[in-house]
Amino acid sequence: MFAKKATFLLVFGLFSSKLNAQLANDIHKFKLTVSGYSEAYFVTDFNQTQKGERQTFYYNYNRNNQLRFNQSSLKFKLSSPKIEMNLALHAGTYVQDNYANESKFAKNILEANINVALNNKKTIYLTAGIIPSHIGFESSVACDNWNLTRSLLAEQSPYYETGLKFTYKPNEKYEFATLFLNGWQKINPLNFKAIRSFGAQFKYIPNAKVNYNWSLYTGSESRGDLSDFRIFNNFYIQINLNRRWRMLTGFDFGMQQKYQQENKYNFWYSPIFITQFSFNDKLKAAIRFEHYQDKKNVIVAMPSNAAFVVNGLSFNTDYFINPNLLLRMELRGLFSSSNTFQSDVSSIKNNRFFATSLAYKF
Repeated sequence: MFAKKATFLLVFGLFSSKLNAQLANDIHKFKLTVSGYSEAYFVTDFNQTQKGERQTFYYNYNRNNQLRFNQSSLKFKLSSPKIEMNLALHAGTYVQDNYANESKFAKNILEANINVALNNKKTIYLTAGIIPSHIGFESSVACDNWNLTRSLLAEQSPYYETGLKFTYKPNEKYEFATLFLNGWQKINPLNFKAIRSFGAQFKYIPNAKVNYNWSLYTGSESRGDLSDFRIFNNFYIQINLNRRWRMLTGFDFGMQQKYQQENKYNFWYSPIFITQFSFNDKLKAAIRFEHYQDKKNVIVAMPSNAAFVVNGLSFNTDYFINPNLLLRMELRGLFSSSNTFQSDVSSIKNNRFFATSLAYKF
């Protein structure tokens, strides 16, 4: 423990000294940029008639027959040639659902971080604070995703992280990152006890048509009085076939210790395939096939510990009213061999719904 604290103090001291020196040199070069995003949605669930929350494992668009805002955010970026500071605040039903376990102060923080170039070539960066997750190809900002609703594997993995991230990008083809984190999607005061998880990422973009990504998370996860070790891998490949057609295939695989100090593990996994076609600059369509299997409820908690094994199919269309305003519609179905989904009166084997949204980004 003393060695870990000493190492952290040394790294933090070196970082602070370099940051203070760079701030002194770049103070007159800072530029302020303000950006924002807001998305309203309406979902009609064919299995439910009542207004309210739909399913416990959805963290986006999880209100039925209500016109609501999924996420509205405002971001301030202060940047110089070597330093970037970000603060973003947000609100909406996504915040209510996905940040339910965070403190009242932390719930409305989307980003709060500083990013510093550690060398003159700008190939090595250190980022500290609340940052977007290094896992997966989907974010909380719908305009950046191929589908309106989030895939099951995205909903069941972190959207945000808190800690330190070291990034090495020697050229446009390769990017390597290591992370020291508070945990699996957690915002806590940064202290020695909080940094108990490790992350890694490797990106390879050989050309404009192909993008490979591998992300890793390992850490201790609290579950009642137990502390169980988790290992999680995320893989995906994006291929741009031509100017109009592109596809993405991904695979998540996780394992978690059943009990502390016991060499037995529970597993979960999720393959996915998405293809998108652009008719023109304004109109796009996408189809998604997905499967999620968590038989031991490591990630998805189910009543009576029922196995969570789900197949999904969705189809959506996107229409850009203008470059900043996006209208989306999606028809989605999730199917299980057991009574996995909640309806008005009981649990059923499928969940089918129609969603539409209007998103504005500046």
